[in-house]
Amino acid sequence: LCQHRLGFIGWGAMAQAVSLGLLKEKLTESSKITVTDVVPQILETAEREGLHKSCSNPQLVEWSDIVVMAVKPQMVGPVISEIAPVWSKDKILVSICAGVTIETYQEGLGKDAKIVRVMPNTPCLVAEAATAYAGSPSCEEWELDLVYGMFAAVGGATHRVPEYLLNTVTGLSGSGPAYVYMMIQALSDAGVHGGLPRNVSLSLAVQTVIGAAKMVQESGQHPAVLKESVTSPAGTTIAGVRTLEKMNFNSALIEAVEAARARSEALSQKPD
Repeated sequence: LCQHRLGFIGWGAMAQAVSLGLLKEKLTESSKITVTDVVPQILETAEREGLHKSCSNPQLVEWSDIVVMAVKPQMVGPVISEIAPVWSKDKILVSICAGVTIETYQEGLGKDAKIVRVMPNTPCLVAEAATAYAGSPSCEEWELDLVYGMFAAVGGATHRVPEYLLNTVTGLSGSGPAYVYMMIQALSDAGVHGGLPRNVSLSLAVQTVIGAAKMVQESGQHPAVLKESVTSPAGTTIAGVRTLEKMNFNSALIEAVEAARARSEALSQKPD
């Protein structure tokens, strides 16, 4: 990766997390990264980090080997039109724009354009991203490996999937942090209801989620097995689990992921 020049069209929170994560992991150098953004203050921040700034998207594209598209989805069309005249088929475009398909980029940049569509999630801001990606047929394996390395630098779960499954990824890990935040809030509220101070309750709820996730990640055991290890006969945990089952806890989460998947799919459809 350090041999390639990276250009970021848009340098919002997600793009910042990825680019600065690469620098932190020493996978590239600041001199190899250039950014554009419509917000002057963001460009000033980039310069303070030692990055280059470009005065135009076409200029950035001409300079870059890998172009990361990190603008609002509704801005993708105008940006593609802007950069198409200077695009060349040896460049790689990495898109982190939700709902924008590979086909959309190919229509503007050519059928043989190398496009990698990526779905990270917001915990990449703390180097804990869950990411999935898919590449166009023109992408070579070593190019997909480059993109894998970029996002593995800011997270512990990076997976290549067929593009049609990225909508499911959106519902699961893309939207999933919101579901977990809701669970943490509910656990914290329950602690307060039981008499705990808010700061203590929130701290315990957060660490419970972190600890449980690490148990799944590091033990290699199925969550059901780990649940059983906490659930003793006629104990407190089984009483709570029984209530969650009565309240359709599992079904609620499955339906939430499915609703988000369906919405992502709808957003990916082109208007008639």
